[in-house]
Amino acid sequence: MIRTILIDDEEDARFLLKNQLNRHFKGKFEICGEADDVDEGVAAIKEHKPDLVFLDIQMKTGTGFDVLDAFDEVDFEVIFITAFHQFALEAFKFSAFGYLLKPIKTRDLSAIVEKLEKHLDASKSNVNTRLKVLVENYGDNGDIQKLIVNNIDGFQVVKIQDIIRLEGDRNYTHFILNGRKKITASKSLGEYEELLNQYGFLRVHQSTIISMRHVEGYQRGDGGMVDMTDGASVKVSRNRKSEFLKRFD
Repeated sequence: MIRTILIDDEEDARFLLKNQLNRHFKGKFEICGEADDVDEGVAAIKEHKPDLVFLDIQMKTGTGFDVLDAFDEVDFEVIFITAFHQFALEAFKFSAFGYLLKPIKTRDLSAIVEKLEKHLDASKSNVNTRLKVLVENYGDNGDIQKLIVNNIDGFQVVKIQDIIRLEGDRNYTHFILNGRKKITASKSLGEYEELLNQYGFLRVHQSTIISMRHVEGYQRGDGGMVDMTDGASVKVSRNRKSEFLKRFD
């Protein structure tokens, strides 16, 4: 069973979530503790040492990030429960295991539980770094500063500003970084397009996403070619040319 703690300052919200877990996932979760504020949440985690914490973002005495900041080593998974604005949800995609929007829908809970079960079968070795990156990324202006890149050997933390382009290779993605460094990630290019398109990145070809901050020039043609800061020239597909040029209007 997955040892679980619920931290939310709304008693009704905790009751409803506990009821959903017990009704739809009987025998999978052991609710070993509950808390309604930051201090009680920290104490509950230290006492029960859970595998998983369902963590509300905004509580009367602070935030879910305050709970995470209380631990030097985060060795439990976190699923955020929130009605927070969109920039925070985007940050969660980069670094958190997952999030659920209030009111929690059973289909969303089912999807994240299925993902969680598969994940818990694997190593927990990257949990602490991933959640610490989340806390670091989170800010008043919602800027995303770092990205966790999972690969066959584990993961790497990459600064967004260092990414020059991403190149798709079937179910893998190659990150081309400053300093001529290359990382291969075990996710498809399409998954990264969804994450990065709001942060200065653009898909210019079926197999390529570029960082607009690393564009040095453009050569006209059928679709054209983009000159990047690492000296590479990247092909622009004909049907993506107009979207690329709009960025410079």
